[in-house]
Amino acid sequence: MAKATKATIKYQKKHLKSAIEQRRKKQKATQLYKKRNPKKFGRGANAEGSSGADNEDAQDDNEEEHDNDDAENEKGDEKSKGLSVDEFFNNDLDSDDEEEFESDNEDFAGIDTIVEDGDGSDMEVPVPKKQTAADKAKQAAKAEANQKIQLEALKEKDPEFYKYLKDNDSELLEFDGEMEDLASEEEDEDEDEDDDNDEEMEGGDEEMEEAEPKSKKAKNMEEEETMDGVPLVTKDMVAAWQTALVEKHSLRALRRVLLAFRAGAHLHDAEDSRTYAYRINSPIIFNKLVVLCLKHVIPTLDHHLPIQTTAGGKPKPVNSGSKYTTLQPLIKSFLQNTVFLLKELTDQEMIYFVIRESEKAIRYLVGFPKVTKDLLKHLLFLWSTASDRVRIISFLTIRTMCLQLGSTLLDLALKGVYLTFVRYAKTTTVHTLPNLHLMQNCVAQLYGLDFERSYQHGFVYIRQLAIHLRNAVLVKTKESFKAVYNWQYLHCLGLWSQVVSTHALNNAGQPTPLHALIYPLVQVSLGALRLIPTSTYYPLRFQIIRNLILLVENTGTFIPLAPFLFEVLEGGEMKRPGRKGTLKPLEWDLGFKCSKEYKGSRVYQDGTGEQVYELMTEYYALFSTSISFPELAIPAIVQLKRFIKKSSLVKLTKQFAGLVDKLEQNSRFVEAERNKADFSPSDAAGVSGFMRSQDKEKTPLGSYWKGVKRSVMAKRKMIEEARKDRAEREDKAESSGSSRRGKGDEDEDEGEDEDESMDEDDLEEVEDDYSE
Repeated sequence: MAKATKATIKYQKKHLKSAIEQRRKKQKATQLYKKRNPKKFGRGANAEGSSGADNEDAQDDNEEEHDNDDAENEKGDEKSKGLSVDEFFNNDLDSDDEEEFESDNEDFAGIDTIVEDGDGSDMEVPVPKKQTAADKAKQAAKAEANQKIQLEALKEKDPEFYKYLKDNDSELLEFDGEMEDLASEEEDEDEDEDDDNDEEMEGGDEEMEEAEPKSKKAKNMEEEETMDGVPLVTKDMVAAWQTALVEKHSLRALRRVLLAFRAGAHLHDAEDSRTYAYRINSPIIFNKLVVLCLKHVIPTLDHHLPIQTTAGGKPKPVNSGSKYTTLQPLIKSFLQNTVFLLKELTDQEMIYFVIRESEKAIRYLVGFPKVTKDLLKHLLFLWSTASDRVRIISFLTIRTMCLQLGSTLLDLALKGVYLTFVRYAKTTTVHTLPNLHLMQNCVAQLYGLDFERSYQHGFVYIRQLAIHLRNAVLVKTKESFKAVYNWQYLHCLGLWSQVVSTHALNNAGQPTPLHALIYPLVQVSLGALRLIPTSTYYPLRFQIIRNLILLVENTGTFIPLAPFLFEVLEGGEMKRPGRKGTLKPLEWDLGFKCSKEYKGSRVYQDGTGEQVYELMTEYYALFSTSISFPELAIPAIVQLKRFIKKSSLVKLTKQFAGLVDKLEQNSRFVEAERNKADFSPSDAAGVSGFMRSQDKEKTPLGSYWKGVKRSVMAKRKMIEEARKDRAEREDKAESSGSSRRGKGDEDEDEGEDEDESMDEDDLEEVEDDYSE
């Protein structure tokens, strides 16, 4: 049941008892009247009391025409019995069947005249007469006088609240017939039965306008431009509303602005057949109205509901208090219409403006969970599909919502950003890769707001990845392998590697709850890497190794990755001579599987060697200050020297020869530092603090990796520029519609399609590998 309004509570305290007594008197009078007229109502009328439906069945058909008026009164009495106090008076005031008329009792204006108990006359229950315009004006004046009397009573009963209203919103105390009670907005459920319970403002917008005195409203209508009887919003009206909001913080102007904003938000809604309080026929006025609402509605609400901050300086959400209860319908109307407008907009600049300005209203969302979820859902949609500016402002708004609205919304946001990222990561192209990197960074930042909750979500999602991997290892079918070897799975591994590597340690270097996810994540990653250990999936192997290197760099965890790189050098792809051709260099980050045309080619062979060289150099550079580096580098030195001796790839052997030389130099450097140490190997504190202050880039291997990294970054920059130019050319070609992609691009697309499938040759290689 909806919360009772102030007017209802006041009525229950002052007038409810007397109203019940009046109703009982009316029932007794009706019974007495029927008893004195048995010919009209029949013998059973005394036992049936005032039941209108049964009395109608008891009436004689020949006498129907004589008692129509009595039957109508009895039906109304029966209808009112099943209503609550709020519904009873709303029903009387809003009834379309009967017009209100004046009563001798001012407290019950609009309630039917009753027959007093003990009246011996044979008069029938009087039927209210239709009101004239003068009667309605007189009644409106009387209602205004009653309102002023109630405000005077408030002054005596609660002087502090009266003083607050006088200081902060004197307009509420200056009742002139146009200032209807905000609580009447909750009556819109009776106006529109098809709307949800959350739409109090929308259904009651028309009622606010109808509450104006007829004479004054008619005068205003004469001055306003109309279209089909509906007032048109003009520039002068918008300017006047803006002045009232900025200078006076007027609630009356706020109501009218929100009525116009509601009409503007639904301006292009073809499925909406409702008639609104205003009409907009100019795009210029529409833009002015939207800007007015987004820039001045929230400051007006903040004036009436001042911002309070927590101990940490964050604004407190607003969901309680007498002023909030009064303004709640207006707040809800603004939020609902803002979200609806945001869904209807297509211009990216306008969407950016609406999101940026609506961020000020986040503290009011706490009282409207349905609106909050709707807004979050649409912001996630924009975060994954819109332009870069809109993506960033959408994510920042989501982050602000999580910070201000508490843990419940944070859970929804953590789940939402992850699932949105997974849906977007189905394919990887030149166009989607930058967006994927942006989304990864955003997800990693959001998962740093609450480590406990982030751990819970991370554990569940990493476990899902592990289940897919286990099924692939046990079942060994094409479908089970495809559940692991796809872009979504690979990008999820990269995402969790970034999340855990970023937040596994806090600013003080102490482990957070996310640190416990390192072990399961590494096991799942290495399991996916070893699932199909063939040269076809070297691109996937290199991407997983790169993710784990990031984990090693940021957490200091030792992960044995060198054997997986040695395995590539010992594979058949690097031993047999490569097939010459004119293929373009392979883009390793745009695929996780080598296409058939690249397999066995010299281009693929050179690219594989370069990837191993870069990853091995970066991996060992991370341990260049470790006390165990000399022992750690021995297997690498042996393997690389063996490869240099057997390989015929001149360029690659020179690169590996330089790496071997730096490994040996760094080993001697660390050994020299170890000889200076004054602690034993059993001293854990001394071992962990060994060369901690030493800059890795100043070690022989660290400085060598710095130069290699510089050349790698320059090469990547050139590739990105080339991709950008190619994407621009493709966009121009698509916009002109004059040409399609060339044969080379078609071949590339075929290669991307092959990434999503698995050949029978791959299955045979997998079966041979597992049989061994």
